[in-house]
Amino acid sequence: MQRRSSTLQIKNAIKNNQLILEKAEVYNKTTRKTEEITNEKFLESFYYFCESGIFTDSIGWYFQKNCKTGIYEVEAGRLDGGVDIVITAYFRKGDDVTDEMVKDALLKIEEE
Repeated sequence: MQRRSSTLQIKNAIKNNQLILEKAEVYNKTTRKTEEITNEKFLESFYYFCESGIFTDSIGWYFQKNCKTGIYEVEAGRLDGGVDIVITAYFRKGDDVTDEMVKDALLKIEEE
Protein backbone atom coordinates (compact mmCIF):
# COMPACT_ATOMS: atom_id res chain seq x y z
CA MET A 1 0.00 0.00 0.00
CA GLN A 2 1.40 3.35 -1.01
CA ARG A 3 1.57 6.02 1.65
CA ARG A 4 2.21 9.74 1.35
CA SER A 5 5.48 11.35 2.32
CA SER A 6 7.14 14.73 1.84
CA THR A 7 10.39 15.97 0.36
CA LEU A 8 11.67 17.05 3.78
CA GLN A 9 10.87 13.69 5.38
CA ILE A 10 12.69 11.81 2.62
CA LYS A 11 15.66 14.18 2.86
CA ASN A 12 15.90 13.67 6.62
CA ALA A 13 15.64 9.88 6.32
CA ILE A 14 18.54 9.91 3.85
CA LYS A 15 20.56 12.37 5.93
CA ASN A 16 20.05 10.30 9.10
CA ASN A 17 21.09 7.09 7.29
CA GLN A 18 17.69 5.51 7.83
CA LEU A 19 17.46 4.98 4.07
CA ILE A 20 20.36 4.11 1.77
CA LEU A 21 19.85 4.67 -1.96
CA GLU A 22 20.24 1.50 -4.04
CA LYS A 23 19.16 2.83 -7.45
CA ALA A 24 16.93 5.39 -9.14
CA GLU A 25 14.91 5.45 -12.35
CA VAL A 26 13.04 7.91 -14.51
CA TYR A 27 9.99 6.58 -16.38
CA ASN A 28 8.38 8.53 -19.21
CA LYS A 29 4.62 7.89 -19.34
CA THR A 30 4.35 8.92 -23.00
CA THR A 31 7.18 6.82 -24.43
CA ARG A 32 6.84 4.11 -21.77
CA LYS A 33 10.61 3.98 -21.43
CA THR A 34 12.54 3.69 -18.20
CA GLU A 35 16.02 5.11 -17.78
CA GLU A 36 18.18 4.26 -14.79
CA ILE A 37 20.03 7.26 -13.41
CA THR A 38 23.11 7.18 -11.24
CA ASN A 39 22.73 7.46 -7.49
CA GLU A 40 24.94 10.55 -7.58
CA LYS A 41 22.69 12.26 -10.15
CA PHE A 42 19.54 11.42 -8.20
CA LEU A 43 20.95 12.67 -4.89
CA GLU A 44 22.44 15.82 -6.44
CA SER A 45 19.13 16.66 -8.15
CA PHE A 46 17.10 15.76 -5.06
CA TYR A 47 19.20 17.93 -2.73
CA TYR A 48 19.10 20.80 -5.24
CA PHE A 49 15.30 20.51 -5.29
CA CYS A 50 15.25 20.47 -1.46
CA GLU A 51 16.95 23.88 -1.47
CA SER A 52 14.28 25.40 -3.72
CA GLY A 53 12.30 26.76 -0.79
CA ILE A 54 8.58 27.01 -1.43
CA PHE A 55 8.70 24.46 -4.27
CA THR A 56 9.90 21.71 -1.94
CA ASP A 57 6.37 20.66 -1.01
CA SER A 58 5.00 20.96 -4.54
CA ILE A 59 5.73 17.30 -5.32
CA GLY A 60 3.57 14.47 -4.08
CA TRP A 61 5.83 11.67 -2.85
CA TYR A 62 4.61 8.17 -2.08
CA PHE A 63 6.42 5.21 -0.57
CA GLN A 64 5.86 1.53 -0.03
CA LYS A 65 7.92 -1.44 1.04
CA ASN A 66 8.34 -4.25 -1.47
CA CYS A 67 7.66 -7.26 0.76
CA LYS A 68 9.53 -9.66 -1.55
CA THR A 69 12.78 -7.66 -1.62
CA GLY A 70 12.56 -5.61 1.57
CA ILE A 71 13.37 -2.51 -0.51
CA TYR A 72 11.51 0.76 -0.02
CA GLU A 73 10.21 2.32 -3.23
CA VAL A 74 9.79 6.10 -3.12
CA GLU A 75 7.98 7.69 -6.06
CA ALA A 76 6.88 11.02 -7.44
CA GLY A 77 4.70 11.63 -10.49
CA ARG A 78 2.91 8.32 -11.03
CA LEU A 79 -0.40 9.44 -9.49
CA ASP A 80 -0.25 12.95 -11.01
CA GLY A 81 -2.11 12.96 -14.32
CA GLY A 82 -0.54 16.26 -15.36
CA VAL A 83 3.03 14.97 -15.17
CA ASP A 84 4.78 12.91 -17.85
CA ILE A 85 7.69 11.73 -15.72
CA VAL A 86 7.75 9.26 -12.82
CA ILE A 87 10.79 9.27 -10.56
CA THR A 88 11.35 6.11 -8.55
CA ALA A 89 14.11 5.64 -6.00
CA TYR A 90 14.83 2.32 -4.34
CA PHE A 91 16.19 2.38 -0.80
CA ARG A 92 17.33 -0.21 1.70
CA LYS A 93 17.17 0.33 5.43
CA GLY A 94 20.28 1.61 7.16
CA ASP A 95 22.10 -0.48 9.75
CA ASP A 96 20.08 -1.07 12.93
CA VAL A 97 17.02 0.63 11.39
CA THR A 98 13.64 -1.06 11.79
CA ASP A 99 10.65 -0.94 9.46
CA GLU A 100 8.78 1.00 12.12
CA MET A 101 11.54 3.62 12.21
CA VAL A 102 11.35 4.04 8.42
CA LYS A 103 7.55 4.31 8.53
CA ASP A 104 7.74 6.92 11.31
CA ALA A 105 10.35 8.88 9.35
CA LEU A 106 8.46 8.87 6.04
CA LEU A 107 4.75 8.82 6.83
CA LYS A 108 3.15 12.19 6.18
CA ILE A 109 0.60 13.07 8.82
CA GLU A 110 -2.29 14.90 7.21
CA GLU A 111 -3.34 18.09 8.95
CA GLU A 112 -7.03 18.44 9.66
